[in-house]
Amino acid sequence: MTTKPSPDETTEAATTPDATTEAATTPDETTEAESAPYTFGLRLAAACGLVFLLACLVATASIALADAIEGDGSGGFLITAGFWSLALGAVAGVAALVVPRRALVTAQYCLGVAGPLLALMD
Repeated sequence: MTTKPSPDETTEAATTPDATTEAATTPDETTEAESAPYTFGLRLAAACGLVFLLACLVATASIALADAIEGDGSGGFLITAGFWSLALGAVAGVAALVVPRRALVTAQYCLGVAGPLLALMD
């Protein structure tokens, strides 16, 4: 229950250094406190996504080796695209760790799934 300050009080409060620093720090603290659990969840998902990318790398490498043994001995362009997909997924994952964004985490998982799928299509 606060009352509206008079024009004289607002002028005086604006020139007082303590009033301006308190007013400037209060909204930042509440915004940071509200978004902290959300960013932690995204960073955790991005860290788990890097482990997922490692598993996809093993799967893509085993698919590429099986194709090299059974096929003509050389990998096609889709195997190369699969490995590039995993590399781009790792870049998206590290970026999601630094700057937690839902789009980066989604791109990380999609690129991770695309790696073995592209290698299977070759």
